Amino acid sequence: MNTRNILLSAALGFALCSVPGALAGSADIGSSTAASTSPFSSLEASAKQWWNGNSALGNWFGLGYPLNDHGFSATGEVKEAFFGLLTGGLPNQNKGQWAGEVRLKGLLDFEKMFGIQGLTFESNWRYRQINGQQDTPSTAYAAGTVGAASGFNPNHMSSGLGMRILTQFFQWQNESGKDPRFMIKLGWVNPYQDFLQQPLSKMFNNNQIESNKGIGGNSGPGITIYNPTTKKYVTFKTSGVPWSSSFATWGGSLRVKPTSTSYAQSGLYLAYSGNSGVQNDIYGPTDVYPYKSTSAQYLGTAKSSYQKNLQTTKGNGQPGKPTTGGYVAAAQNNHGFNFQGAPKFDPYGQGGLYSQNGLYNVNEIGWMPKLGAEKLEGKYALGGYIWGLSNTDYSSTTWVKGQKKPYAFDQNSLSWGLYLQADQRLYAMNEAAPAAPSNGKDPVAAPTYSPSKTRGLYMFNMFSYTPPQNNALPFYFQTGLVYKGLFDIRKEDQMGVALGAGFYSSDYNKYIDSQNQSLKAAYNGSNATAANIVPNGPTQVGGKDYYAYAPHFSSTEVVEAFYNIQINKWAALKPSAQWIINPAGNGTVPNDFLLCADVKVTF
Repeated sequence: MNTRNILLSAALGFALCSVPGALAGSADIGSSTAASTSPFSSLEASAKQWWNGNSALGNWFGLGYPLNDHGFSATGEVKEAFFGLLTGGLPNQNKGQWAGEVRLKGLLDFEKMFGIQGLTFESNWRYRQINGQQDTPSTAYAAGTVGAASGFNPNHMSSGLGMRILTQFFQWQNESGKDPRFMIKLGWVNPYQDFLQQPLSKMFNNNQIESNKGIGGNSGPGITIYNPTTKKYVTFKTSGVPWSSSFATWGGSLRVKPTSTSYAQSGLYLAYSGNSGVQNDIYGPTDVYPYKSTSAQYLGTAKSSYQKNLQTTKGNGQPGKPTTGGYVAAAQNNHGFNFQGAPKFDPYGQGGLYSQNGLYNVNEIGWMPKLGAEKLEGKYALGGYIWGLSNTDYSSTTWVKGQKKPYAFDQNSLSWGLYLQADQRLYAMNEAAPAAPSNGKDPVAAPTYSPSKTRGLYMFNMFSYTPPQNNALPFYFQTGLVYKGLFDIRKEDQMGVALGAGFYSSDYNKYIDSQNQSLKAAYNGSNATAANIVPNGPTQVGGKDYYAYAPHFSSTEVVEAFYNIQINKWAALKPSAQWIINPAGNGTVPNDFLLCADVKVTF
């Protein structure tokens, strides 16, 4: 069922329940006694109980509490969002797009079921769609039109579409609560769910702020493999570090707390390639024109793997013959249903040239103080990761007789990175304590005030680093402020603003220069004049389209602000705005300004 229809049905149900309640309380009904005997009174009471409850499904139709008593609980979330682009972006594209998501989580408590203290099993599932479709040829541009690099996609829900099995794992902890002294987790897991936890950043929609945080991206230009047919080396891009909610793999983690304010945790997992495809081009399937010679009808459109696989152009820019030479299908496309890792990569049938499986290690240490007289919570963490799959550097990309270096024997065995997190509650709003009841004799005491447990100003910060030889975006930071309960009349509302900024690698730009050098050599072979005048971007010489030189990358910044209206305990409406500066990172796409609204219902 379309998530939009689910939300509309819930809204309609609320409206139907609210009307009798409004009538029962109106002057037209008559006295309070008459209202209490009204046939609508029972419905009104049920509607109020439902509306003020903790879940949109209430007690799961009467099954929730009994099942929970026997060790089973289920929760879920439905989210529907609309993104509208007001300025900037790509031509020939729609300026608005819907995105929807449904999440389900089941929990088995073995202590309640079998008396095994601290042991649970958790199962997570998700369904995503864009404009009512669970699959689209341009998922990284699902906000549809902005032309941003996928890391800065304004909609973090636009990848991992369709039905997906997420994490399925056993967990044991030595004591109850969310912060035990000792906890171990094993199964089909995702380090993204356990490390670099920054809850305030989840209030934002931009993919970089909410999810990626500068981790992952393009991890080296790929693996260079000799093609015995053409007798040339071809570079096949492999998977970067997967840092998103869509990834899962076999592994486990251990978390310990030496003191009440410190912790250390480590995880070891199976690293595998192929979940995002393997291409033999420096531009991925979601990169935008004008990097390739193309007819005007394709300008500004996102390329999918399917288009890259089939679409070529003639010299005049018209579509050419289909080809399969530009794309190699993924070894396996992980939608959560493939649990076996990836086979050896063997594009030319030479007996498996290298393995697409390795080890993935993440480590983190942290300090969680409560500062000052108001015990303001903070979190300060240092972490690092190792992605154990072969790749190559962007450095040493000289050209020798038209062949690209480094060759296959210059592989790196891994990629690595570091991150630093600093989150702190800055201010606790003072709230008046409830007044003592008057006995009619003593004077009313003046109200007393105490710091609120939740209302106040919070700050979050994060910085990530990857060696610039290994990653196209080696430097990223984000900082933000969130105020909870600014207005007394809206104590549960939240508002926030955040800045995220990523800076591209100079080694990556040198690698692009090497691509352009080869391109110029190709021009010199056919048209020396054209080679000297072709600029960055698309061009025509003598009525013919030519491949354009790829421009250098510099940086991309995003500013996002939101106001979250907490309607009740289980429903919220959040309008927001984003300004993305230099979305593509290389000056080819104008700045974007977007407005968004999303509705979230928990059940």
